[in-house]
Amino acid sequence: MPVEFTVAAFQDLCRRAAHLPVFGVADYLRARPQPPVVIFRFDVDYRSQHAVRLASILARHGLRGTFYFRRHAAGFDHAAITAVAALGHEIGYHYETLDRCLGDFSAARAMFQQDIDDLRRSGVTVETVAAHGTPPLAPGYAGNLDLVRCDPGLIAQTGLAGDAVFSVDFARLRYFSDAGWRWTRHDSAPPGPGGKPSALTEVSACLARPDVSVYLTVHPHQWFERAAATHYYRWRNRVGRVILPWLHALRCA
Repeated sequence: MPVEFTVAAFQDLCRRAAHLPVFGVADYLRARPQPPVVIFRFDVDYRSQHAVRLASILARHGLRGTFYFRRHAAGFDHAAITAVAALGHEIGYHYETLDRCLGDFSAARAMFQQDIDDLRRSGVTVETVAAHGTPPLAPGYAGNLDLVRCDPGLIAQTGLAGDAVFSVDFARLRYFSDAGWRWTRHDSAPPGPGGKPSALTEVSACLARPDVSVYLTVHPHQWFERAAATHYYRWRNRVGRVILPWLHALRCA
């Protein structure tokens, strides 16, 4: 099997999934299909051109997924969003408005609506959203998902079909995520603390089982053309996880 987090590994993953019914999140919520099923979800945190590359590979294999784009200080990367949508994929909003509003739910709801309106004005259809999973930046909330967890009516108010976690019945799914260059697995449970360590080989093994439906969350910025680049950025990420908390504690001392 190719080195994990390389384009070759993603191409191999697509080949293994090509014989199965593959859905984006919105299509899955509408169809509620029986196993086996694959849900492809992509959280586009940054390096949006990596998302375009993976979207192209998916399309070449006749597969479809949902790409959730964050809004950065400069706004959305509308060129990348348009390119991914043109390949036939679903576009979603990767929201972090509670973080951006420091836990102010009223301001976060207004920002949530504004960002979705901005995406839709660019000509793309937005039917689902996914929370950016960072630790809270202020007291009063546990994470960005609390925005819809505490106000379920927000989904209908913004004309959405659902949230990529809150609206999904995980009892029927095996969930895998590559967040932080570390594969984790949740069996019949939504993502969160307590995930089991996993690997891309386990994802591939599940795709060969007729009784399992797989929900796969991929972060495109972690996937590179060359294995050397993957190893470098993966190492840098792990070093940063150790050094940055130490530097923060030093500053606060």
